[in-house]
This record gives sequence, structure tokens and C-alpha cells, in this order.
Amino acid sequence: MLLLCGAIAPPVLVVFLISAALVTPGYSHLSETVSQLGVQGRPHPEVINAGFIVYGLLINGFAYGLYRRLGRHRGAKTVWLLLAISGVGILLSGIVHADSEALDAPTTLEGTVHSVFAQVAFFAFAIQIIVFARIVYRKPVWRGFTQLSVAIVVVDLVLSLMFLMEVSRSVEGALQRSFLGLSLVWVEAVSLRSLRLPSGADSPESPRL
Repeated sequence: MLLLCGAIAPPVLVVFLISAALVTPGYSHLSETVSQLGVQGRPHPEVINAGFIVYGLLINGFAYGLYRRLGRHRGAKTVWLLLAISGVGILLSGIVHADSEALDAPTTLEGTVHSVFAQVAFFAFAIQIIVFARIVYRKPVWRGFTQLSVAIVVVDLVLSLMFLMEVSRSVEGALQRSFLGLSLVWVEAVSLRSLRLPSGADSPESPRL
């Protein structure tokens, strides 16, 4: 059931995102970030904020399930803790709202804290992918997942850097969705593979990190 949380989390977040956009007239997936659906003043900010909270809870369940599947060794515990931090960061991003990106909108403490939570969630997730890639390296049951994990984290970091540098505000939403989407692909792929593995398929021995 814990591993199933990982398989459910990405489509659940996508459903909340699409639903929030549908009830927000004038919203642009191309130029506006996901968090802009949850700012005060939007018609239904509670939709995407609820999505962040539900997704964060599901990721925390998945994090512990993955830890158990990987063998409960030191490396697996690192993946669990970092993935849990990422899940909590996203959850808190649904409680503490972002500032509006309107030109005359003020910068608030709440908006700054929201950004901090979102960045902590992203970088904790990226680091745990690297640790995961090291753990499953050369394990037959995880064949191909090291390469997949490394490719995703490299592309994610490049896209996130472009996003943070505000290369083009006209495609800011598309950039964010690109690296967010890749992260969701990783969660879905790892959770589905974990669900297919027989109990005890992974060695409990801890690899050197």
C-alpha cells in the first residue's frame, strides 16, 4: 500500500492541476507557474493547494515504502529522509501560499516562505535521485534505473536553473512543468517497478556512498 502511494501520487497531482486551471479563467499553463493557481484572489485557490497537500502525504507514504523495498540500509534511509523532506516541502507549499506575480503585487513573508519550501522540496528530491541511482547501480532488478535517474536529475537541474534565472517569463510555466513532469515520471516509474519486485528482491546490504 505504501508503494502504491507513489503510483497514485503523480496522476492525482495532475488531476488537481487540471481541475484548478479549469476553474481559473484566464490562467495560462505556458506563462504562469503552478503555484499561481493557489494565490489569494484566485477563484478557487483551495483546489491546487489541496492537491499539494494530498501529493505531499502520498509521497511521504511512498518514501517509507521505498525505504523498506530497498532493504532498510543506510543508503535506503537517506533516500527515505530526502524524499520525505521533499514531500513535506510540497505539503507545506499548499498551506503557505505564493505571492501573485502581478506587477503591482507586493512581496510578502508568506510568499517568500512558500518559495523556500518549494525549493527545498525540489533540491531534496534531486539529491535523493542521485543517492537512489547509486544504490541501484548494477542491481539486475533495477536495470536501467541508474541511467534514467541520472538523465532526469541532469535535465531537471538545467531546466530549474533556466527557471530560476527567469530566462523568459513568457514560458515560465512551461519550464516549471517540464522539470515537474520529469520528477513525476521518476516517481511513477520507480513506484511501478517497486510494486513488481517480489518481497526481498533487493539485497539488504548497504552500498558505500
